[in-house]
Amino acid sequence: MDPTLLPGMPAPFWFVQFFKVVGFVLHLIPMGLWFAGLPIAILCGLWNCEHSRRYARRMFGQFPIIMALGINFGIVPLLFLQTTYYKSFYTATILMAWHWIAVIPILIVGYYALYLAAFSRRNENDPQRSGRTLFYGIIASVCLIAIGILISNGLTLMVRSDLWNGIMERTNYYGATTGVANNMRDSALWIRFATMFGLGLLTVSVWAVVDSHLLLRNRSAVAKPDEFANNGIALYRRWTTMLAVLLSVLGAAVLTATEWVVKTGNGGENIAIAYPYFGWIVLSAFLVFVSLLMAKLVTRHSGKLVTVAVLFHVLTLAGFGIIRQIGQNAGVGHYVDVAKIPTNIQWSPLLAFLLVFVAGLVVIAWMIKQAASISPQHQENHERNTTVS
Repeated sequence: MDPTLLPGMPAPFWFVQFFKVVGFVLHLIPMGLWFAGLPIAILCGLWNCEHSRRYARRMFGQFPIIMALGINFGIVPLLFLQTTYYKSFYTATILMAWHWIAVIPILIVGYYALYLAAFSRRNENDPQRSGRTLFYGIIASVCLIAIGILISNGLTLMVRSDLWNGIMERTNYYGATTGVANNMRDSALWIRFATMFGLGLLTVSVWAVVDSHLLLRNRSAVAKPDEFANNGIALYRRWTTMLAVLLSVLGAAVLTATEWVVKTGNGGENIAIAYPYFGWIVLSAFLVFVSLLMAKLVTRHSGKLVTVAVLFHVLTLAGFGIIRQIGQNAGVGHYVDVAKIPTNIQWSPLLAFLLVFVAGLVVIAWMIKQAASISPQHQENHERNTTVS
């Protein structure tokens, strides 16, 4: 297709690509926490260990906010995806219309189940409290994993223009597509899904130590000393650091496995195009693991090492976002060269987007700062009154 025949993009190409990557990285952080973190929190809630249950309690209390942030941040890359790749995006999603529309009701069920898991019962002595929280958590996790598969299905089909005609011939009714197609047999879909899960494990590992070392403070230990403030926080931090090390090892292993599949060609030609230079992501994931391991071994400087791990993980996600963008451009390039689409800048919506985007980041930063200023006793009491013990 001649890109000059397409309507002009409302913003410069570099602007669209940059904010698509930025929005995708911001979406990856909360998405990884609920995608990989929710099953881990469920398992920790089932484990008969004080620290694991405290971790599950804290995570379930945070999941509703994390979910809200993930959905809102997901709007940014979706907006620019439809702006740049609308020809291939709408073609693919129309061919699998019923699967794509199913994301909405599944998301509603998963969202409500997540809230029910976080605020199922407030009575600390109710023996059914733990069971209800875990039950609703499992429902939410199944829904969110299903959404991940369906979205990966659509985005994978988007770059497979060679399959569109065949799908249309198999699923049309008197020339009109029925929207029941899918791309589940494409190995690229499952490699993409596994890659996202590996990155999610890394995000969960980093967030575990950020929450315990940076957000859970020791400020009220002097004013109101108790076992949790004096000794429990230190023990809990050691436990979460060990959990983070284990999860980072697992996440790096998943990314290494997908890297091997891509580079050996076992995933097909399409996936090899979609993930160029993927080895850099594995390297940065390994650096995240090393930083967390050092935080476990060198407890005196654990806070600084946690910050280093955060920086390495942000670089990991940013690198993946750039690589994924390169692969997406290459995949869609079989159909249209998006870099050659003419530009017709619309300044009013462009400036409005920038103002709202910056304002949103400022509000989120303020929310995180307020959460970090809460004393550990207040946090602990709130967690016990809202989530599973």
